[in-house]
Parts: sequence; structure tokens; C-alpha cells
Amino acid sequence: MRLSSSQIYQQAVNAMQNKQSDLAKTQLQLATGKRILAPSDDPASATRILDLNQVIETTDQYQRNADYAETRLSSEETILADVGNVLQRIRELSVRANNDTLSAGDRQAIAEEVRTNLEAVTQLANSQDASGEYLFSGFKTDTVPFTDDGSGNYAYQGDQGVRSLQIGNKRQVSVGDAGNDVFMKVDDGAGGTVNMFEMLYGIMTDLEANNPSTTSLTQLDSAIDVVLNTRSTIGARMNTIDTQRNANDSFSLILQENRSSLEDLDYAKAVSQFEQQILALQASQQSFVKIEGLSLFNFL
Repeated sequence: MRLSSSQIYQQAVNAMQNKQSDLAKTQLQLATGKRILAPSDDPASATRILDLNQVIETTDQYQRNADYAETRLSSEETILADVGNVLQRIRELSVRANNDTLSAGDRQAIAEEVRTNLEAVTQLANSQDASGEYLFSGFKTDTVPFTDDGSGNYAYQGDQGVRSLQIGNKRQVSVGDAGNDVFMKVDDGAGGTVNMFEMLYGIMTDLEANNPSTTSLTQLDSAIDVVLNTRSTIGARMNTIDTQRNANDSFSLILQENRSSLEDLDYAKAVSQFEQQILALQASQQSFVKIEGLSLFNFL
């Protein structure tokens, strides 16, 4: 088969263009550090990388959920610790108030401090997180959870909802506690329940009447127990978050290593290939110059 001068010329041009394209691709790989620049470079690996990226992003979302859950639970735990301290102070005041040597004036002074502490407990129970959401309103996070009519009657305005967040592929954690369970179900010492606020209000009014309650200590102990038990469950949940976060970190590292093995460039191999491609292109260019100068008239 004979080749015309134009065919030989075009083949040389095509060869140079192909080598330039290969060289440009290798140069871009070196610049980006990526072996795969387009799905067509390695369809199977490209598909696998997309799958890994999706799992990595999902795992990252689990970590963000875990961080949010830990922050919210930490806020709740701090608030309940403060509530417990206030209740413990009221218990100390109640023990003191039951001393027969105290006068009505003494008990009136104690009642004033109990009133101040009752207001403190109410404020703590109506606390908001950094986003302005009420911690103890259940799902009704924009609703003030506890209200009173000024006469010692307190009501819960939230619901029983407890929000949960996914922190792992098969693990969720609740990020709060409904206020009804924490503040509205204190054992009254007589087989029933009373809410924490009305219990404290009752202690205060009894002291104002110079008639300290004989059941106040029992009720206060029950209220303190509720707070401690809730804090205990919060601690357990925070431990779960820490464990899952560590598991997520380990899993994410494995995923990233797998992705790296598929898409990252072997620099030593790529540099060697780059140098070979430069030499091949230079040889192709030199050959083209010689072919371009060939003519039958050169031999006449």
C-alpha cells in the first residue's frame, strides 16, 4: 500500500498531537495529584470513588450530629447541675426551718430565700440553647415550657417529644429530655406526684405561715433524685456519643485510605512517565521536521 506525501504528513501530525495530549494529561495529573481526571480514565474506579465519597459525606454528617448532640446535652447537664445545687440549698434551708428554736421572723427570712431559689429553678427550667430553642419543651422548642399564674399554679406548655439524632449507621441518641418528665413528676411522699415548682411554692408558703412542712425533706429528696437520675442518663448518652464518634473517625479514615488508593497519583511513576513522554514528543517533532522537508526534487 502506497502512502501519499499528504498521508505521511497527516500521520506525523496525528502522532505529535497524540503525544502532546498524553503529555498534557500527565502534566495535569501531576498538578492535581489525581490519577483519575475523568470517569472515562477508569470507569470502575470512578464509580467506586463516587460511592466512597457519598459514604464519607454521610459519616461526616454523623459527626456533625454527634457534635450538636453533645453540645445540647452538655448544656442540659449544666443546667440540671445548677437545679440540683439550688434544690440542695433549699433542703438545707428546710432542715434549718424545722428547728424549733426559730421564730416566725426567722422562717419568714428563710421563705424569702426559698422564693428566690424557686425563681431560679423556674428560670433554669425555661433555659434556651445557643439557637434560642427551649431545652425542656420537647418538640415545641419555640414554646416557653413552664408558666405560672402567680398563685403557685404551674403548667407545662411543652409536649412529650424527645428529639433524636442519627450519629452512626445504626445508632441514634436523644438530645434532650421532655420537661414534663424532669420537673412535673416528683414523688409527693403519699403515693402521688407533684411538680417541682408547686412543691417549692408550698415549702415557701408554709414557712411564711410559720408552719414548716414535715414532708418537705422527703419531697426535696425525690426531686433531687429525679435530677440526678436524669443527669445520669445524660452522662450515659454522652459516653455513647464519644464511643460512636471514635468509631466514625476510624471508619472515615479507612474510607479515605480506600479512596486515596483509587484516585491518588503515584508521583514517582507519573514523573518517570512524564519524562518519557517529553522525549517521545521531542522525537516525534524532530521526525516531523525531517519528513516535512522530504521531496522528490531533493534527489534530482
